[in-house]
Amino acid sequence: MSKPRRLAPEVIQTSNMDCGPAALKCLLEGFGVSAHYGRLRDACQTDVDGTSIDTLEEIAVQLGLDAEQVVVPADHLPLDDIRYLPALVVVRLPNGNTHFVVAWRRHGNLVQVMDPASGRRWLGARRFLNELYTHTMEVPAADWREWAGGDEFVTPLRERMRGLKIPPDLEGELCRRALADEHWQPLAFLDAAVRMLASLTGSGALKRGREAGQLLDGLVRQFAEDSTRAVQLVPENYWCVRPRTPPGEQAAEIEDSEPTLAFRGAVLVRVKGHLGRERAQADSEDLRKALDEKPPRPLRELWQLLRDDGLLAPVVVALTMLASVLGLMAEVLLFRGLIDIHGELATTPQRLAAIGLALAFTLTLVLVQYPAARVQLVLGRHLESRFRMRLLEKLPRIPDHFFHSRPVSDTGERSHRVFALRDLPALGGSILHKTFSLAATAAGIIWLAPFAAPLVLLMAAVQVAIPLVFQPALRDRDMRVQTHAGALGRFYMDALQGMVPIRTHGAETAVRREHEQLLTEWARAGRSFLRFQLSGQAVQLLVNTVLSAVLVLGCVSTGGAGPYLLLLVYWILALPPLGEEVAALMREYPRQRNTLLRALEPLQAAVEEEPQADKGDGKDDEKEPWDGPAEIHFYKASARAAGQLILQDVDLHIAPGEHLAVVGESGAGKSSLVGLLLGWHRTADGRVLVNGGELRGERLAQFRRHCAWVDPAVQLWNRSLLDNLRYGGDGTAPLYPVLRQADLLELVANLPEGLQSGLGESGALVSGGEGQRVRLGRALGRKNPCCAILDEPFRGLDRHQRRRLLGNVRRFWRHSTLICITHDIAETQHFSRVLVVADGRIVEDGPPAELAAREDSRYARLLAAEQQMWRSCWESGDWRQLRMENGRLEETAPAPAAPREEIHHGD
Repeated sequence: MSKPRRLAPEVIQTSNMDCGPAALKCLLEGFGVSAHYGRLRDACQTDVDGTSIDTLEEIAVQLGLDAEQVVVPADHLPLDDIRYLPALVVVRLPNGNTHFVVAWRRHGNLVQVMDPASGRRWLGARRFLNELYTHTMEVPAADWREWAGGDEFVTPLRERMRGLKIPPDLEGELCRRALADEHWQPLAFLDAAVRMLASLTGSGALKRGREAGQLLDGLVRQFAEDSTRAVQLVPENYWCVRPRTPPGEQAAEIEDSEPTLAFRGAVLVRVKGHLGRERAQADSEDLRKALDEKPPRPLRELWQLLRDDGLLAPVVVALTMLASVLGLMAEVLLFRGLIDIHGELATTPQRLAAIGLALAFTLTLVLVQYPAARVQLVLGRHLESRFRMRLLEKLPRIPDHFFHSRPVSDTGERSHRVFALRDLPALGGSILHKTFSLAATAAGIIWLAPFAAPLVLLMAAVQVAIPLVFQPALRDRDMRVQTHAGALGRFYMDALQGMVPIRTHGAETAVRREHEQLLTEWARAGRSFLRFQLSGQAVQLLVNTVLSAVLVLGCVSTGGAGPYLLLLVYWILALPPLGEEVAALMREYPRQRNTLLRALEPLQAAVEEEPQADKGDGKDDEKEPWDGPAEIHFYKASARAAGQLILQDVDLHIAPGEHLAVVGESGAGKSSLVGLLLGWHRTADGRVLVNGGELRGERLAQFRRHCAWVDPAVQLWNRSLLDNLRYGGDGTAPLYPVLRQADLLELVANLPEGLQSGLGESGALVSGGEGQRVRLGRALGRKNPCCAILDEPFRGLDRHQRRRLLGNVRRFWRHSTLICITHDIAETQHFSRVLVVADGRIVEDGPPAELAAREDSRYARLLAAEQQMWRSCWESGDWRQLRMENGRLEETAPAPAAPREEIHHGD
């Protein structure tokens, strides 16, 4: 069984919902198990619930950790005799919410904690205990007594008594008497009394040793004489277990007959070790891939991107750097030679010629470096462009849940930082140039003073070794800074998008407080990064100063004032500046590496795998005809989100060209049903077939391309009305029929520039109803889709307009399969078939007339509730009714009674 590392690996959460997978990643990495953080996040967003400590315990066991969830008295957690650390623990945040952290190890009076929100922290034991979340659970008295009589409780109790310096004989006697009684009270009282004495000694009110022992012995004796005075002897807040009492009431005394106890303690998942890879049996596919997927190697990915442009340019840059360094060394020797021969240059032409040759040599060195610099800039631009092209190619194939599980601001910050990749070739070239210079300078010193070779090699090695020693710490702290910077963007975006509701509800203070809390963590992370960076510089400067002085003094004392002493001292004193430049460039590497690592995450995201084709089936997805209406089959299909079943055992067949309506209460699973068709959710069990083939991989992509989808969540771009209508289509569909069917002709006439008028960000320059009609018009641009999916397509429109547009849509797509999700129950009576969804299941399926005629029908109840709402609201005289039309507000009379809907069969 592997032992944990001394320092907990730092894993910073992307959003507030990611503390579970981040803490789990820390535990796995701490025991030497490589697990892909992105896969863990995806699994916790889909297959399992990453916010439940029960689920995290199960995942840890499935991934091969010897993990166990326990509830223990909080002050037992940092003790040494019974090791509960490392453990995933629950803490209480200042705002009252719970949060997962990893309590890794105790170092004296400090507890090493890895907080996914801020990174590694060192907390005093008292502060750590104050932050723990205390959970109260009910346990039978006999079960608690059986557990408390074992080592899990007695050993920490004796360690706490030793911390009070209770005499060993008294300690043993008190424990023996408490264990001899089979009732739960003596052990519970002794534990509470020790906890109270620890509080008194901590505040200075009581001395450890004999005084504490006498008081403890006296308390136990008084309890033995009269157990009903237990709460009077030791206040209730020191007890970890108490008889169960109704909420809000305080127990006045302990009753012997109480069968159930309220046990209070810290909730944690302790990890004893790693059982081995062969013991890992993950149920979720994402969890299995989290173990199987190799850790990201950004340098390898960078090298692959450079290789795509050919290796000639990097080789030329390297050779140019080497030639430049050798030229600089030769230049130094040249100037040294000029000093020796200046006496032989008797005439002015000879001296001018020597100066000209020296200047020409220097100019040649500059000209050699110029093309190398240009090549590095070109490589940087090509690197960024190639990376962006790969990202754009991968983007359509990344599953939707990848983006839904990450804040938009964080994804935007990653995309924005891609420009930094263009600096990588220049950074690599600079490191190469300075390293060559360092090596050449060291070789020159050894050439002039061979006796100093060991010290010179040590000094040259130190220039590289010290930055490498500080690299891991700098890398972790820089990643923490970048992660917090990405999270900070969420506040700017939310504040801009939600400015009106924030001000309406007076939430400025709450938003500002949350922003300040994260900003403080970002500033703290930046200071930590800068502190380690300056520490590395200080160490290197100190070592360089000492070694340089020793080396110069050694050369002077050994070689004397020789002809090359000045050159030797020059090269010796040039080593520290070269080393500092190498160190500065190497300190830049963690930032660039983390930027590349964050940018690579979308490229390494999972893509939908292709289903295995049956032998002899002879079908080719690329040649699948999608011109006709789609035939859809759901076979026992189920779907999960955050570990919860959102669809269960859905059996459904939709014939080609059939039009059906889907109704149900909010949250019943209607949108999740069509989400399976569009790929927003994956089937946890069962299958979904379209035209006889499983809806995965390329078939799903083809289905999306030949499907029309209308939903209020469809994005309206900050472009012209024409561009929004044409978006996603081939641009060949006639525009006038689309405008007429979507009721957009009046909107076009009212816009200042007609079809060329901009709609604003997310359609901010048009009303909600107009924006919904633009979304409908975009979908109507697909003349004959194989399937049309309408999810609340007419939200924001009045009743008569909804009815008219629904009729237009059904006529327009009369030859396509159509699924309409709506809360307008009356409108569904015009469909030939209605599905009623409740609790993720299809509970009713049939013609609306038959469903409405059944007394026990859920559909009939929904229809009756809608009619009752119409009568009590729109037809009631208790309400004033105001109508806004063409910018004018007018008061109207209550609407007349709605006529009874006539039921039509067929489409």
